[in-house]
Order: sequence, then structure tokens, then C-alpha cells
Amino acid sequence: MCLCVFNNSISSPFAFRRASRARRASTDFTRVILQRPRACARVTRPLTTPITRAIASRAPARPHRAMDAFIVRTSAPKRPSATSTGDENAKRATTRPVWRAVDGSLLIHDDPRVEPSVKIAAFDLDETLQRTKSGAKAYMARADDFTALNEHVRRVVRALREDGYKICIFSNQGSVKGALEGARATTVRIRLERLTEELGVPFQAFCATQMNKDGKVNDPHNYRKGGDGMWSRMVRLHNGGIEPDLKACFYVGDAAGRARDHSDADIEFAKNVGIKFYTPEEMFVEGEAWKR
Repeated sequence: MCLCVFNNSISSPFAFRRASRARRASTDFTRVILQRPRACARVTRPLTTPITRAIASRAPARPHRAMDAFIVRTSAPKRPSATSTGDENAKRATTRPVWRAVDGSLLIHDDPRVEPSVKIAAFDLDETLQRTKSGAKAYMARADDFTALNEHVRRVVRALREDGYKICIFSNQGSVKGALEGARATTVRIRLERLTEELGVPFQAFCATQMNKDGKVNDPHNYRKGGDGMWSRMVRLHNGGIEPDLKACFYVGDAAGRARDHSDADIEFAKNVGIKFYTPEEMFVEGEAWKR
């Protein structure tokens, strides 16, 4: 800001000419400042006075409105807390089946969605819930060679669960032997995980992998059928402390000691436990055989 004061009383022509030149200089200087403010910044700075500085200091800062059109203001995304992430992971973990290898002679498939019950619907696996598509023996077949025994299996198992039964599988899988992390054990795991999806029903599975022979005790807990070791462990450790009502429980298996059967292990298992026994041909038919 430039302040020019002219005295109205001019005493001489020289004074008049000096005043005219000063007036023209002031006008030209103002025009330059308006046209090229940046170029004149160094010129104008010394001309500031305490009054102009005080005025400028009190003037509110003008927002850069022209630039606001190009600026997108965003807030930082909320990061999930460690607690919430842990809860989600824990929730997912609790819905996955858990595999356990026990005593060097037992594989356990434990699905946390299975609820304890006084009513147990128990099944053998090979030639009961499943058969091979190729006709090969189950202990020799690949995991993708298995299918449901017939068209009634899924319906019956689902109806039993809806009727309050806990679904359990008790199976001898001697080809695994002591190699609970080996190739045959992996095949058994894959089979049972696929079976869970095919049935649409969670279950517990107990697979005995050893047998006593030639005076050598490979199965000290009597897990192999027809012993009742797998059932005893299920009741003791895998049924929420609930004692099953044996009159309301049953077992379904193909090894019934008939002339065409490979053994009587399944019917002996049911007898030793003290529950009813059905063959697959009796259970997986039209209707509800367990209610007859």
C-alpha cells in the first residue's frame, strides 16, 4: 500500500512539476503491481507499514477454493482390531472337523458341529455307507472311487439327525496299520471329508487301524471290531459327558456273519456294546426302518 500526500498550496512551477511527476509515478507503480503482482513482490515488501501489517494479520485466510475441486478428502479405512480378527478365526476353526491320531491304532474324525445325544445312530463305512464304483476292494481303492451305497443313504442319515440322533461311524481300516500319517490314512481322511459334504450331515468317525495277531499286541485298547473299544472311547471322551440310552441306539454294518459276509465283526460289535443291529439292506430302504 502506497500513501501519497500532496499539498494543495503549490508555491512555484518547479513544485508543481515535481508534484505532477510524483502523481504519475504513483499511478504507474500501482498499474504494475496490479498486472504483475509476483514480479513486484520484492518492490512492495519494503513499502509495507506497521498499519498494513496489522491489517493483513487480522484478515482471515482465504480458502483455496479453486484447488478444492481437485482434492478428494478421504478418511483412513478402519483396521479390524486384533480381537475381532481372532474371534473370526476362532469361529472358523470351531466349524472344521478335527483329526486325531490316538494310541498308534485309532484315527478320529471329530466334527465340532456334532451335538452330544443319548441316541446314537452308528454305521460301518465300507459296503454300508459307501461302496466302490469300480468294484475294487475298499482297502485297495483310491479316494475318488467311492460313492454312496444306494440312493437311500443320504435321506436316511439326514432323517436320523433330524430325529435327534448323533451320527457316528465305527470302521476297521486295517490297511492303515500304524502309519497314521501315511498314504492309506490320507485316503481315509479324504473319503470321510467328502462324505460329510455328500451327506450334508456332520458326524464323528472312529477308525481302528491295528489288530492283535501272532501273539503281538498292536491294539491294546481293543479298538478293532468286534471289540467295543471305539464305542467306549466315544462315550467316555466324545459325547459331552452324556451316557447314551442303549435301547435307543443301534449299529448298521455288512459283516453280519452270513455265508456271503467276510466276517461277523459288525454284529459282534453291536452285541458287545449292547445295542440293536441292522444290515444295510434292512436300513437303507424306503421308510424309516429304525422306527419299526
